[in-house]
Amino acid sequence: MICWAAAAEDVRKRLGSAKLFAVVNNAGTGLAHGSSAATMLNVNLMGTKRVCDAFIPLIGKEGRIVNVGSGAGPMWLGKQDNATKKLLQDPKLKWAELDAFVKKIPISSLEGFAGYGLSKAAVATFSMILAQEHPSILSSTITPGFIDTAISKGMGASKKPEEGTVSIHRCLFTKLDGNGYYYGSDGLRSPLDRGRNPGDPAFKG
Repeated sequence: MICWAAAAEDVRKRLGSAKLFAVVNNAGTGLAHGSSAATMLNVNLMGTKRVCDAFIPLIGKEGRIVNVGSGAGPMWLGKQDNATKKLLQDPKLKWAELDAFVKKIPISSLEGFAGYGLSKAAVATFSMILAQEHPSILSSTITPGFIDTAISKGMGASKKPEEGTVSIHRCLFTKLDGNGYYYGSDGLRSPLDRGRNPGDPAFKG
């Protein structure tokens, strides 16, 4: 049995008749890891989808999914053409359309930051797709901020890992503005196609 399916089966057995409250997808690779574009897309986007597919049947009504994105997603999307911006912010987009879009981009053009940014932008779009497909589950994407971890080694990040949990905590345990939204490191709603600094007013679009 493949690892994510085996993990879900193990949790199902442990839960018995109970339901899971939430899933947090925090696995990721890229930037200082030196991962290839193919690996970044496989781990950051497809890995998130595989875990969601395996665990959603275990989540109870009014449960939650928090997908850990990155400020690199809006940075990448903000530099794309209007058609790409419109597509990845379409609240009615289907998974097949997102998958086809990602796969048509030449992998050779995605090494380094481009691949990481695309993968994280697509994760935010995927959360909107989850909101369509599973409206009883609150799905969100967050950016933890510029955290000092192995993925940002040598890049000047100074925030401790525990400082990256603010938006995760909010999206798990507090009332949210809607379903499928993206939240900044301060726990406030943020746009998908540009940055929003902590402390700035929440995005209302």
